[in-house]
Amino acid sequence: MVRGNIYGIPSVVVDTHVKRVSNMLGFTNSQDPVKIEFELMELLPEKNWIAYNTQIIAHGRKVCIARRPQCTSCFLADLCDHNNREKGEQ
Repeated sequence: MVRGNIYGIPSVVVDTHVKRVSNMLGFTNSQDPVKIEFELMELLPEKNWIAYNTQIIAHGRKVCIARRPQCTSCFLADLCDHNNREKGEQ
């Protein structure tokens, strides 16, 4: 996060929130942070890496909470593999 937010060097940082939310959205199936980092770098445009980190960490802390995601108040719910499985849509 320091590298991106302080020095402006594009990077993807995989913490517990990025890992969980990226898995729930279906961006990755991996549990390995290094693999997730490289998968997200392939999936997302480089110009969005820093913003993705910041926004997904905040989303994971406030909405997509571990063990009790707030799917009914999530603006990503329609795009979320986890939510769609819970609703029986996938």
